[in-house]
Amino acid sequence: MFKKLLACGVASLAMTLCACQSSPAAGEPVANAAPTPAPAAAAANAPADPKVVEEIRAVLAKHDKALGDKNLDAVLETFAPAPNTVVLGTSPAERWVGAQEIKAAYTEIFKDYDPGTMKVDCEWKNGNSDGTMAWLAATCNAKDSLKGKAREYPLNVSAAMVKQDGQWRFTMLHMSNPTAPSPPQQSAKAK
Repeated sequence: MFKKLLACGVASLAMTLCACQSSPAAGEPVANAAPTPAPAAAAANAPADPKVVEEIRAVLAKHDKALGDKNLDAVLETFAPAPNTVVLGTSPAERWVGAQEIKAAYTEIFKDYDPGTMKVDCEWKNGNSDGTMAWLAATCNAKDSLKGKAREYPLNVSAAMVKQDGQWRFTMLHMSNPTAPSPPQQSAKAK
């Protein structure tokens, strides 16, 4: 299951960054927003710097190109070299920690999709950055194919990135498919 997730998952994160740049005008309520943060946390919720957004988009584009080209070395360059860098899928068994396990996971992932067939539409996306760390989240509908057979599936994606030595890299990447129908969403007023 995870193989098809990752094939589309990071492509959807590129769309997530659009959410980093947009924010409502001061004083406007935000549907489904978290409670207003304390003043010390307010800086963490400020809109992301457009330069940072572009730098992160470049990393996401590099990862997506590497996925499409099935270029393992280029994919791995988008991950932090820390021993606790992690990639997660849907099940508890889908957990890869450190460069060697992540490399092994992507080696298998490359076997599970036809090159150039990934298409992702994210109906919800969010994210932000403080300039040295970033978080991204999206819910998406993904399409790809395997051996010419078209596939469609929902996808949840989240990631954390860190800027090290002037380069943005993933420290955590998580993609999952819902395993059961979702309950109906509550309206903002009902929450």
